[in-house]
Amino acid sequence: MIPARPTIRLLVAPALALSLSLGAAWARAQSPLPAAAIPGEVSVVTPSPSPVLRIGAGTFLMGSDPAGIDQARTMCVRSLERFASARGGSAPDPGVAASFNMQLRLCDVEGFLYAVCGADYFAHEAMAHEVWLPPYGIDRTEVTVAAYDRCVGQGRCAPPLDAPGTPQTGGATLPVTGVRWDDAAAYCAWAGGRLPTEAEWERAARGRDGRSFPWGWVADPGRLNHGAVEPGCRDDEDGHPMAAPVGSFPSGASPEGALDMAGNVLEWVADRASPDGAGYPPDRTTAPLGPADGSERVVRGGAFDLPIFLARTTARMRRPRGARERDLGFRCVYDRR
Repeated sequence: MIPARPTIRLLVAPALALSLSLGAAWARAQSPLPAAAIPGEVSVVTPSPSPVLRIGAGTFLMGSDPAGIDQARTMCVRSLERFASARGGSAPDPGVAASFNMQLRLCDVEGFLYAVCGADYFAHEAMAHEVWLPPYGIDRTEVTVAAYDRCVGQGRCAPPLDAPGTPQTGGATLPVTGVRWDDAAAYCAWAGGRLPTEAEWERAARGRDGRSFPWGWVADPGRLNHGAVEPGCRDDEDGHPMAAPVGSFPSGASPEGALDMAGNVLEWVADRASPDGAGYPPDRTTAPLGPADGSERVVRGGAFDLPIFLARTTARMRRPRGARERDLGFRCVYDRR
């Protein structure tokens, strides 16, 4: 008696069906067959993405060229125009410009000491230059409240500003915020890694081709959790009044697959900020580190309460290493041996 053939509910070519069958068998070998599965059916299992991305060795373009700085200025001016329109004024109005400048300060856009949207403010992003990095791994997402809480539970990390479960900031899948630079560094060491250098962070954010945003060269408000230059510093049209659960904007992924590198929360990096606010040293092109001196640390990536022009892949800000802010988190990198 010939046994009954198993039913395959896929209309595919025989060779492809065989490939799917083998793939399904391998997947079942790695994971027990679900109780609801029907024996004899092909079940295709898609593995979850790795939480750590592998970045290969090589060069990439770091920093802003003149066109990138012009883009930043243009985006800043458009923010000024929207700000003026909301107040029934005009962008060139000195009173509106002064109010806009003050609002930028309220939104923690530190160092805005020059003419509004002037090129001097963005000069510390220059000059664009090639940088070589060895291979490394980087977290796909920002470190979550739940992950950080495990470190706290083991006595290896200091508690964050807000306890787990706190509305808006303490949800398990939200990025952990309200941690000092040293707290972030301690977590990364506990996890077997370290904080990324500016170069490592920027490489993962923009790929090798020097793009302005993780997804490309054109700003797209729908691809990130961002803010605006207005009272409260927020733009809730993206659906999140504060931080969003990590990975909420998959269309904003970088070429390497890193998520939320534009918007959501700012991220600590390892480098000190230059005391004089200068741009990149021209001679540091191989696995560069920040200056040896300086009391502040660089933060990157934009946030839910900052305008989009500060979510560009080259935008740089700074914070005292002891700062504990609800729009500031981090991710880790891992040396590949």
